[in-house]
Amino acid sequence: MNRSILVIGQSHIAAVRSAARTRREADPDRPRTRVIHTMEPQYSPEVEGDGDDARFAPALVDGIREQLARHSPLVASASGGNVHNGFALIRHPRPYDFLLSGEHGPALDPAAEPIPEAQVRAALEAGLVRDRLRLREIKRIAGDVVQLESPPPVADSGWIAAQADAYFKDRGLGELGVAPPGLRYKIWRLHSQIVADYCAGIGLRFLPVPPETQDENGFLKPEYAGDATHGNEAFGEAVIRALEAL
Repeated sequence: MNRSILVIGQSHIAAVRSAARTRREADPDRPRTRVIHTMEPQYSPEVEGDGDDARFAPALVDGIREQLARHSPLVASASGGNVHNGFALIRHPRPYDFLLSGEHGPALDPAAEPIPEAQVRAALEAGLVRDRLRLREIKRIAGDVVQLESPPPVADSGWIAAQADAYFKDRGLGELGVAPPGLRYKIWRLHSQIVADYCAGIGLRFLPVPPETQDENGFLKPEYAGDATHGNEAFGEAVIRALEAL
């Protein structure tokens, strides 16, 4: 694809930004991939208003529109993508598990309390209010947009514990431990289903994780992991290639 790319999002854009920088240094004449982190200081506050009246603030709208006018890029969104980690990275004090509907997933953990998928879905949807707003706004401003699926979890719970940032450590990771990989995987998949359904409803395309970044069970391969919840530069490069192939 001989076209530039603009990726709009929050923490998950770091992998894309790093890969884009390496590409630019290696081949300055190659079509550029640029990023807008909606929570960086120059765009603060990210959102103005409440409820149905909430909108991206003028500085952020202007920043996006400037990039659209200057480069006519393919626009991708890496908005959100961490709600599932907030729910599932730390082991719950009262361990629970559920079965995925509509696709194959890990079996129930016999040591956990089984709960309905609908209960987990409702909790995830309640946590996705801000991300839905972001997607609505990106769609309103940019029109044709591709939403990127967030990286799957890494299977190795010990690695996750070692790499987790202060947000999770301050919420009892050391005392409670990391949730079982099967639960983390299922909540990531359910999160992706919810986001993909929402994108379909507002006219956004949904781009799954590049398959080469996943192992045979769907987890993120360690060589594509940046920390406990994000991809690294190699993951960002795989995402850019996937966008270029559209």
